[in-house]
Amino acid sequence: MKPFCLIICIAALLFSPFLYAQSGSAIKTNIKLPAEFDTIAEEWRKAYNSGDAPRLQLLYAENARYVSSHVPGLEANGRDALIANFKNGITAGGHVDFIKILNTEISKELAMLFCLYQATNNGQTVQGRNLLILRKIEGKWLIVMHMTVE
Repeated sequence: MKPFCLIICIAALLFSPFLYAQSGSAIKTNIKLPAEFDTIAEEWRKAYNSGDAPRLQLLYAENARYVSSHVPGLEANGRDALIANFKNGITAGGHVDFIKILNTEISKELAMLFCLYQATNNGQTVQGRNLLILRKIEGKWLIVMHMTVE
């Protein structure tokens, strides 16, 4: 039941901009990407590739969730659990070559970034997509949901 609820929530988040746009809300779609989001993506890549878990932790809200087929049970709940999962990937030889933000949806305190990434894991290159949902908390954008598919 949990995965179904998660899928419904994510679908609602993905389609809500269309509903708000029709009502004249302040959601901005495909606007010029704030440099801050490029910086967050690059900071994430550098922290991951250098194995710097404390630096990765700073990018996530305390109650963040990571959804991926790379996670036992498909989901890591809480910043500590998802950082532990990333440490496993780093230890196994994971390396993120690049992250490119393809699309963005932004409201006052919520942002959705749809990204393309390329990783080289133990000599095998793969490409996939990330969906990052960030919330502005005390003036700083923090990742609250991170989804990955290859």
